[in-house]
Amino acid sequence: MERRILVIFVAGLFVFGAITPIIKDSNANVNEIKERKFIDSRAIIPVLTEEGVKFSLSYGFEFKGKPPGVGKDKAPSVTITNPSDGATVSGTVTITVTVSDKEDGSITPDIYIDGTYVATTFSYNWDTTTTTDGSHTIVAEATDSAGNTGSDSVTVTVNNGGGGGGGDGIVNKWALCIGIADYAGTANDLNYPGDDAQDWADFLQSHGYTVTLLTNNEATANNIEGAIDNLLAKEDADDYVVFTYSGHGTKYRNYGSCMISADMVYITHGWFEAKFDAADSSHIFFAFDACKIGDFKGVVTDGRVGAFASNKDYSYDGTKDMQNGVFTYYEMDGWNYYNNFEDDSAYAVQKMEEWAAGYAGVNVDPFYVDKYAGDMTP
Repeated sequence: MERRILVIFVAGLFVFGAITPIIKDSNANVNEIKERKFIDSRAIIPVLTEEGVKFSLSYGFEFKGKPPGVGKDKAPSVTITNPSDGATVSGTVTITVTVSDKEDGSITPDIYIDGTYVATTFSYNWDTTTTTDGSHTIVAEATDSAGNTGSDSVTVTVNNGGGGGGGDGIVNKWALCIGIADYAGTANDLNYPGDDAQDWADFLQSHGYTVTLLTNNEATANNIEGAIDNLLAKEDADDYVVFTYSGHGTKYRNYGSCMISADMVYITHGWFEAKFDAADSSHIFFAFDACKIGDFKGVVTDGRVGAFASNKDYSYDGTKDMQNGVFTYYEMDGWNYYNNFEDDSAYAVQKMEEWAAGYAGVNVDPFYVDKYAGDMTP
């Protein structure tokens, strides 16, 4: 009997020793890498669609305008008094804003130009010679003590005689790189989207791109829209355009894949596609490192290439050694071997799949779409 117990004990040690490394690897997987899975327990969800912002209740009812149950405290009234919407400006322009709030009185507004915060003030002197000729959007926002936000925006044309592409055979290069790691609360915080965006920005700048970078709390839905509008206002048929997004993604009922802005707005692929329908360039690359982001493939029409970290599955933050999302890490690594977006994207897809095969329970479905004739180089 004692011998039998000893045999069972020794056999048990053998089995335990055999499976312990797997358990450790599994735990390391859980602790070291992280699904970019979005968790949302809000009763009311703002959704940016082609028809504007809608609000969706958790039980399915959707409506426009202010959500119910917010209270009687009205949002501040914000007005940009100078310059006027549609104005043509040059040199130094004084942006002036008025704000009134029934409960709080006057609140000092935040001013943004093309999605970039510039000042908290009622009056700001904007030196337009530091920017490109063409269309630019000014936004003023004010938030009252109850958390209600009011805003106003104007779009002006800067004309300092510097041109801006013009479809005259001059190739200008424009890029917008977005990375959001810090979301409201802590449940949805990620590790490396900001690094993803910065690495893309550094790479593209080394290839002559003028890059707009939005990270973390800069990347609100309003700022993202302003930055996209500015990008599309500057580019023309001769130009190269790149858009990259790293952060949370999700599938949402009736709308399909959505990006999630820093202020937790669901940005639908339909809205995004409608924006880029207006693009003139026939040389546009998109990169998305987010979960369940596959429906954004609809933006890849003729003359475009798109790389996607996921279709219906999840994307992942990488290890500490990577310091990137897994897909972005391999996209950056691919530039050591290839000189075009198609081959680099194919490399990232292959390497992410190989990486996932090394972790128990990790499934990925990255892909890319190529509708550009020939090889698209940066």
